[in-house]
Amino acid sequence: MIAPYQAPCRYERQRTASQRWSVLRPLGHAEFAATPHSVATVRAWARHLLHTRITDTALDDVVLLLSEVVTNSVVHSDSGRTATGSVTVCLGLGGNMVHAEVIDDGSATSLPFVRATDLDSDGGRGLLLVEAMATAWGTHHDPEAGTAVWFRLPAHETNSPDEAGNTSTPGSSSN
Repeated sequence: MIAPYQAPCRYERQRTASQRWSVLRPLGHAEFAATPHSVATVRAWARHLLHTRITDTALDDVVLLLSEVVTNSVVHSDSGRTATGSVTVCLGLGGNMVHAEVIDDGSATSLPFVRATDLDSDGGRGLLLVEAMATAWGTHHDPEAGTAVWFRLPAHETNSPDEAGNTSTPGSSSN
């Protein structure tokens, strides 16, 4: 019996299409509904995945920037405009950096960019915050996989055990 063909998920297509993941150890990826409620769910998921791997300060920074980027996906991408829209969040470690990526359906009218805001604006500062805090960040659009907004921050890895009980030190592998 031949197994039915399964198309790779957005994360796999984005990962294949870019070199961003070439020096990273993927930690996990998950898909979330493109709704405002999902922003809190993404924060909890990221905290759970990273809490034993990086310092609390680094974790707070990652969670803050993820909140901003996921909110942008929900508000500005086609993912947030449909009832079945979703965003995919990916996390990885490598080169003493934590890498976060948010993939959505993109927008027919624009790509993500840092917006000029006035002091009285309620929003529009998400990517400005990413630009100010991240060591590196960028966007990548793939017609099949969607639009990815990614950023990297210093990892400040810890010596804490992972969920399987393996202890790793910065720069080591626990395979």
